[in-house]
Amino acid sequence: MPFQTFVHPRQQSATTTATHRVHRGTPPTTVPGEFVVLESRIQQDILKVLLYFDIFRHPLTCEEIHTYLPSHPSSPSLIANECRSYPMNALIGERDGFYYLRSQGDACIAIRQLKERRARTWLRIARVVASLIRYFPFVRGVFLSGELSKGVASPEGDIDYVIVTSERRLWICRTLLILFKKIALLDSRKFFCLNHFVAEQHLAVEEHNRYTAMELITLKPLVNPPLLERYHADNPWIADYFPNWIPPANQVPLANLRRPWFQRFIEIPFHGAIGDALDRLLMSLWRIIWQRKHPELSHRERERRYACTPTLSTAYGGNFLELILTEYESRLQTYGLLENALPLRQSA
Repeated sequence: MPFQTFVHPRQQSATTTATHRVHRGTPPTTVPGEFVVLESRIQQDILKVLLYFDIFRHPLTCEEIHTYLPSHPSSPSLIANECRSYPMNALIGERDGFYYLRSQGDACIAIRQLKERRARTWLRIARVVASLIRYFPFVRGVFLSGELSKGVASPEGDIDYVIVTSERRLWICRTLLILFKKIALLDSRKFFCLNHFVAEQHLAVEEHNRYTAMELITLKPLVNPPLLERYHADNPWIADYFPNWIPPANQVPLANLRRPWFQRFIEIPFHGAIGDALDRLLMSLWRIIWQRKHPELSHRERERRYACTPTLSTAYGGNFLELILTEYESRLQTYGLLENALPLRQSA
């Protein structure tokens, strides 16, 4: 569930690189050959957040910085004061309520505002698509993921969905939705990108890292919001990365959560042993498809990008997770913040 198209960072100059090596915890200023010392934990954590989003050229508000901080500041206003005070203001710029790294320039603000306007249109499309998906057999929840779940949309992007299915019917559900996309939508994925399916009783994520935690907390419910609450509850480890994040309250009337009668009716033929056998068969067929389609990948890498288990199906063409975590680690190292950072990858 990638956020935005991955952007490689600009090359650092030799002068700046030498400055980085002065000693740990001394990020460079905008003046070549000089450096500042970030002595407080809150200053270092603010910089860590902005370094992560700088990978996507995405400026943040102080409320967003507060949400994504790996520590507990008193309030967003404290963050705003820190960003406006020296030495932080030598590294961080502010305009129109957005904060960004000065090395990036403030052009990122206008780009974000343009993406936000596009996202409002795309969100209406996503709601219409989700209202269609909810009628397919064994769909129990539909969540918006990827770039649009952060409130922005690039012209070259698409609309990503996380589909939660009933137990032992994930592969039937996935196959029917993919067939619909290929036949009815002529295999278009612009507004119908289905790359993540998970069974409703297996919502706990095994791989713990900052990227996955970010994707989980930014999911937006389109069908069955209470199920998203359970998704979050089944992954309490995300609080290790984002202790200030507060799950949004569910305010959807119960009447809107009832499964469509049409869906219940067309699920009847797939009940019992026949449905169990068909689901296992389809999982095996999809595993063969991925093996033939991507022989260049090692078995381990293919299983990571194209998971095929009874409770999980993923289809990610690019290794976004590793690219982004590696780039983030490089930026923390450059700014002397890696040693006191939360481990980027943890085991479940």
